Amino acid sequence: DDLMKDALLKKNMNLLSNIYLRRFFSSFWAGDHSSAESCSENILSIPSAKRPKLLSIYFTFFRGLIAFQQYRKNQSDDDLQKGISAINTIEVWLKYSPSNFENKLILLYAEQQASLPNIQAARNLYDASIKSARDNGRVHEQGLACELMGKFLMSVANDFICAKEYLKKAQLCYLQWGARKKASMLSKDYGIKADDVYPVSNPLKHGRDS
Repeated sequence: DDLMKDALLKKNMNLLSNIYLRRFFSSFWAGDHSSAESCSENILSIPSAKRPKLLSIYFTFFRGLIAFQQYRKNQSDDDLQKGISAINTIEVWLKYSPSNFENKLILLYAEQQASLPNIQAARNLYDASIKSARDNGRVHEQGLACELMGKFLMSVANDFICAKEYLKKAQLCYLQWGARKKASMLSKDYGIKADDVYPVSNPLKHGRDS
């Protein structure tokens, strides 16, 4: 687009990096992991660019999740190592801010176990990540953990009934977060609909509120 052309023409590396970051995050939430991975490689090819700290955190987190899921598709050791690298980075960050990174790290552990696959260990870790995100008020990350748990149960564990329950919980989280388009994607892709009988907040109560 014009903004991309302008960034390239002026060699504005920060702007170019931010454009790729925006595309990376959009592709991630849309479930287009191939496009997200391509954007991430472009981002990493601009080492001089300065990325906002929060975006760098989510970039590392999401890139690790994508890597493990790509590994399950392609069995590429390179993807597995990218996932492990994200784990190693967030293990360091966890020491400085447990409430910010605990659920992220546990979700990466869950994806790692799902990739081996260690089914029961993965299930336990997904549930632990969901609880940690809920207890720390991160409803969008709670939704993400529920979504990944649902997809795992459907594709690896072949537990379709339980999978749909987790996908419904993910949809409710996304609705509470305000991401109606993301919630609609789950309806379209998996034929689920959030139950209008219950208030959105009811199944998503923070642990400290129970």
